[in-house]
Amino acid sequence: MGCTHSDRKCFYKECHAVIMDGKPNALNRPEITDEHITIVRETWNVIKLDIARVGVVMFMRLFEKYPDVQQLFVHFRGLSAEELRHNRKLRDHGLRVLNTLDKCISRVAETERLEKLLLELGQKHNVYNIKIEYLYLLVPQLQQALMPVLGDKWTYLVESSWSAFLRYIIHIMAEGMNI
Repeated sequence: MGCTHSDRKCFYKECHAVIMDGKPNALNRPEITDEHITIVRETWNVIKLDIARVGVVMFMRLFEKYPDVQQLFVHFRGLSAEELRHNRKLRDHGLRVLNTLDKCISRVAETERLEKLLLELGQKHNVYNIKIEYLYLLVPQLQQALMPVLGDKWTYLVESSWSAFLRYIIHIMAEGMNI
């Protein structure tokens, strides 16, 4: 369950500690620094030029690695990798996820607006019986999808900044799932 680069610290391994530390709440939120935010914003300007492809790649990787998660999506049940690759609904869902990420990036300095967005999103995911753990499964898949887009700009600092940012927003979303 690690990154393709063995010398890199992989976020997915870290997230179990976040989940097992107790019920996510505002008091145990992971920290995000100004430097993390700056790096995420700078790299996002490059990434968002290709978000449709990034969204598809992210979900393709997720479903390949965790086929049981694919079954949670009514529209994707039983579809082959080739069918998924060209599935408009998968593309649309990937775009929705990444457009939400775009909103999070633009609102990160406005804590109340960001919290409202993510808490409501967490509550929406309760309807689909999504486990908090499933949210964290997306992180390494997203990072792997971002790496080729950023190329040489993907550094350990970029990876750790994205890990911190994603851990932060998923934690708030998980708080909403516990309401």
